[in-house]
Amino acid sequence: MRTRPVLLAAVLGTALLAATACGGGGGEGKPAAEGGQLVFANFQWLEPNRGEQLWKAVTGYQQANPKATMKQQAITRKDYESTLKTQMGARGGPDILVIPDTFFPELAQAGLLEPVGDALGPDEKGRLNTTNQAATYKGEQLAYAWENVNYALFWNKKLLDEAGVQPPRDMAGLVAAAKAVKEKTGNPGFAVRHQINEETPWWIDFSNWPYGFGGGWSRDGKLTIDSPENVAALTAYKQMYASGAMPVGDDASTFRSKFQQGKIGMMIDNSSALFTMVNGNATVPSTSGVGAAPLPFPGKGSSRASFFVGINKNSPNKALAKDWLKWFFSAKAQETAAAALGASVIGTDAQPPQAFLSANPWVPVFRDQAAGSQDAVIDGFETKTPRIRHIVLQQVERVLVQNADPAAALKQAQQEAEKLG
Repeated sequence: MRTRPVLLAAVLGTALLAATACGGGGGEGKPAAEGGQLVFANFQWLEPNRGEQLWKAVTGYQQANPKATMKQQAITRKDYESTLKTQMGARGGPDILVIPDTFFPELAQAGLLEPVGDALGPDEKGRLNTTNQAATYKGEQLAYAWENVNYALFWNKKLLDEAGVQPPRDMAGLVAAAKAVKEKTGNPGFAVRHQINEETPWWIDFSNWPYGFGGGWSRDGKLTIDSPENVAALTAYKQMYASGAMPVGDDASTFRSKFQQGKIGMMIDNSSALFTMVNGNATVPSTSGVGAAPLPFPGKGSSRASFFVGINKNSPNKALAKDWLKWFFSAKAQETAAAALGASVIGTDAQPPQAFLSANPWVPVFRDQAAGSQDAVIDGFETKTPRIRHIVLQQVERVLVQNADPAAALKQAQQEAEKLG
């Protein structure tokens, strides 16, 4: 499994000045049988409905170990990585944390994750699937898979019916359907991230377009930012943005809320977002109000977001945290996690219950995308991905806002990225 070392640079050098620590350094701490409090960091705690289900799934440990208590550390997705960099770089932070795949190499390189290869027993390790291999660094298991989240196109059936359009199967159909929804219903026909103030998640979301058009960011050790496929993808993205059918200026939180309220026709987003929007929603019911399909692009590629769960190297409760981890990968706990994480592929082969699939018939579409999905870290340029990401998205923003030519913008991005030391 490839490792992706990315330095924390000056962040760690100044972290002691800005830290708001939750814990401290030390050894293993008290034995798990003596209990204690575990602080668990995750941006998903803030997700309506789904966050509650996830919290219930992880706090079942308190029944297994009555002397243990668990406390949420809820951080917005936008601020999640920067907040934890500051806290953990200052030898503080939570005991347990969910780790986005693009963040994992930074923490691993900085030595801020506790090795967890000894946390699981033979039974728990026997249940692991191959997604856990991505959470190793220099041959050491530093985390385990929490979930792998895939993307698809989905829509509000009622709005498409009102607009008199069929779910689109290609790019031309997507634009036409979005315009029809806007014209006939007055609601935006399509929404997707499009602003650099959400840079990290935007990069993952935007990568669906190049991947879906048969492109990508590198090949055979060379950057391919300005490839014809990527230019075609950005041209299509600009066409959608300029169609008049998008809620331009809305961030993800805003347009997701609108979809939840029945006020967005279609979206390209991940399964976790969709589940949060429709779970228990009478306006857009998951069972009958939503349809889903693979991305309406020429190729079969798509982006994915992978998340791991690990232990802070400087947690004062590492023994207790490892005991929680062992419990979490038990058969019963993984069944509960599979139900809470729903459409995601998790770290074992535990499946969501049939009742969940019946209540959310769109789920198999997302799960089927796993075979053709890839992450948004640039192969061969792992240490440079954050800087390349910023260069590329700056140029994408120029195309959207300043009407720059897509080919010229990506050529400039290619040239700037190639100059990185």
